[in-house]
Amino acid sequence: MQCRYLILFMSCALVLFTTPISAQTQPEKTTNKENKEELFRKVFGRAPTTGIQSVVVPFFIDGQQNGQTTILLSTGGIAAIRLQAAPVLEEIAKFIRPDLQKQLTAGIDSEGNLSLDVLQQNGLIAAFNERTLELQIQIPPTQRKTNIYQSRQQGIPPEAENALPPSTVSGYINLRGGEEFIWSGNQATSLERQPLQLDVEGAVNVNGWVLEGSSNFAEGANTPFTRGDLHLVKDNPASSLRYVFGDVSTPVTGYQRSIQMAGVTVAKNFSLQPYRVTRPISQFEFFLETPSKVEVFVNNRLVNTLQLSAGKQDIRDLPLAVGANDIQLLITDNVGRVSRLNFSTALANDLLAPGLQQFAYGFGFPARIENGIYTYDWQRPTLSLSHRWGLSNNLTMGGYLQGDAKQQIAGIEGIMATSLGNLGWDVAFSNANDFGTDYAVKLRYNYFKFGNNNPSQRTFNIAIEHQGANFMSWANEANNKYSWDIYAIYGQKIFDEINTNLSARYQFGNGSTPDKRTINLSLSKNFRNGLRINFNISQSLDNTGQDEQLAYISFSWSRTQQQQSIRNNIEISNSGIDNQMSWNYNSPKPLGGIISSINASKNPNISQSTGQLSYTNYRGKIDISHALSTLNDGSSSNKTKLTFGTALVFADGYFGWSRPVENSFALVVPHHNLENQTIGINPAINGYTARIDRLGPGIVTNLQPYNVSNIKIDSSNLPLGYDIGKEYYTVLPSYKSGTLIRVGTDATVFLKGRLLSVDGKAVALQSGKIISLSDPNWQTLTLFTNKAGKFALPGLKPGSYEMRLLGDLQQVARFQIPANQAGLYDIGTLTISTQTASN
Repeated sequence: MQCRYLILFMSCALVLFTTPISAQTQPEKTTNKENKEELFRKVFGRAPTTGIQSVVVPFFIDGQQNGQTTILLSTGGIAAIRLQAAPVLEEIAKFIRPDLQKQLTAGIDSEGNLSLDVLQQNGLIAAFNERTLELQIQIPPTQRKTNIYQSRQQGIPPEAENALPPSTVSGYINLRGGEEFIWSGNQATSLERQPLQLDVEGAVNVNGWVLEGSSNFAEGANTPFTRGDLHLVKDNPASSLRYVFGDVSTPVTGYQRSIQMAGVTVAKNFSLQPYRVTRPISQFEFFLETPSKVEVFVNNRLVNTLQLSAGKQDIRDLPLAVGANDIQLLITDNVGRVSRLNFSTALANDLLAPGLQQFAYGFGFPARIENGIYTYDWQRPTLSLSHRWGLSNNLTMGGYLQGDAKQQIAGIEGIMATSLGNLGWDVAFSNANDFGTDYAVKLRYNYFKFGNNNPSQRTFNIAIEHQGANFMSWANEANNKYSWDIYAIYGQKIFDEINTNLSARYQFGNGSTPDKRTINLSLSKNFRNGLRINFNISQSLDNTGQDEQLAYISFSWSRTQQQQSIRNNIEISNSGIDNQMSWNYNSPKPLGGIISSINASKNPNISQSTGQLSYTNYRGKIDISHALSTLNDGSSSNKTKLTFGTALVFADGYFGWSRPVENSFALVVPHHNLENQTIGINPAINGYTARIDRLGPGIVTNLQPYNVSNIKIDSSNLPLGYDIGKEYYTVLPSYKSGTLIRVGTDATVFLKGRLLSVDGKAVALQSGKIISLSDPNWQTLTLFTNKAGKFALPGLKPGSYEMRLLGDLQQVARFQIPANQAGLYDIGTLTISTQTASN
């Protein structure tokens, strides 16, 4: 037996060593492959898949999951992996530079896929984990898009989207009047009532078209009734354009003069977009290698603390002062290392952002107003144009033209801001039939700098102007008295925080006009207790050749908490001593408080004393004052003056009585259930800005056009059961518009009771809904019961109701609230039973 086994082993070995290797291994591979395929069939019940495979996997950007994409797997390994490009590139675009995004988009194949190689070749770290089936993408700081941080909100606030628009038709009429009584000596029989003066102004807004005008009444005058300007206004807020038709006054710049005329003007009015930044936006760029904390200092004052990610940063629109500004960024990285970056920039008041334009164009016929009568020169068409451009962050230029067939003026102006100061210029030429052609030029330079580099807060301003003898601005006579006008002022802080200013002005006379000069020194000091002291001395030479010296000192003391201030001025000049003293008190209440003042003055010629009281409430304003004057000869006179103001407003058919309206308003109208109730509007510490009461609706009179305003309704004083509805409203008024707000509902009942089941047990800790059977438009209410089955619910009115349990709508109880019921109503015990609920 053993011999037989040995012969078999040797035979197998001989076959093994005499067979070629390829012949030995090939059948084994085929067998293994067949075995694997057979094993796959047994496990998954199907043959294994061959070729390109697709799988949906999550993808992560910088460790945060951002979505899912489809991965295409092939036999080529990880490098040959392709992915569906659209969802990945959509998310990556939020983080990478725009130029890099374009390169990635260009790498997409015809099937909309992107390979990992393309991502890696463009500087991104991309990897696919076969074990977890996740796509991981890391964006290095150098590949990130610039992170822009705006220090202030740009554009209209988000709450404006749901703001109430102005009413279709609205308007107001302000009525103001005054009456004076004068008597002399000590005899009341000499009392003389002065003519009554009345002024009426108003506006009507219809779908954004505003017709506004005014009129005056003077008792006893030859023409008692006179009118003021009457014009039509249309705004286009999207483009900041305002169109005015009728009696207009043209906006002006430089040597232009405002012209009263009948015509039309169109102007770029940035008040129509109050949230738009029109000046150059400060822009400071830097790079962070790692996420860091950045503290922003402007002129040595901390204005913000930011947590910024790695990459390129751009901080914009910092709160800069006019003049030269120092900006410092204190950067603390994620391991505590501290570094500093310093910038400097300059700002001028009149600068426009690059590319921004401001203009005012007007055309019409000059108006003359005599004794309230308007007459127009229809034979003299007049044009007035001005236009300014923001050429860069530091330079704004403009030009203007004004004139008619007899007289013209044209000019070029500009302003440039630099770290060494701001420079402005204005060059104009005029031509008039009677005076010929001449020119004028004005140069301005000012220097302001704040922060550590200017601890004494030095400032310097100088203006130099030359006008030719025949230069003539609109409607002015030529032959200017002064050919040159030079003005300079220097200011800084000196010891003990005293502010000082030294100013001088010299005017060179033309021809026979003598020169004129003035020099002035002023010192001022503020104390922490509210006291302020000003001291001023000056010396001047007027155009008659008379020399005058003047010394002036004032003491003012303001007590903010007590709403009081006291001021005393003493002026010593060549003509004597003039002493003035005043006391003022402002009520802390926005409405309903008394504002009072007392003033007394004495100089070598006259002594005067005046007292005044002012009272403003929700429906009007009234002022009363009395003045006593005594001359050196002992004669005296008294004057008592009474003035008042009130208004009538309307919006979409509703009217209200109000104090005078400043521009736009909100008319808050109560539901008829609330007409005799008192409801406050916009509560503050010391009162309300408006109030609904027995005299009518509440009117908020001081809304600013194109600014989002919030209106809060205070229902805390309403009787139990009454419902105010919404308590907060957002409004976005237009120019001289009214916005109607309706508050309140039919609800007058606060319902309470107890809910039991048919077996007499309390329906405890259950929720349900109450449906009105009397009013299909009534909003469904939700109630909750406590452990004893008791419930309490506001917001109901008289009528029939049905109560349903939310867990089982077949559990129903019906009840009735009697007519004219208001306030708390105890319905007692309700039994809920199984029945078919009403639809």
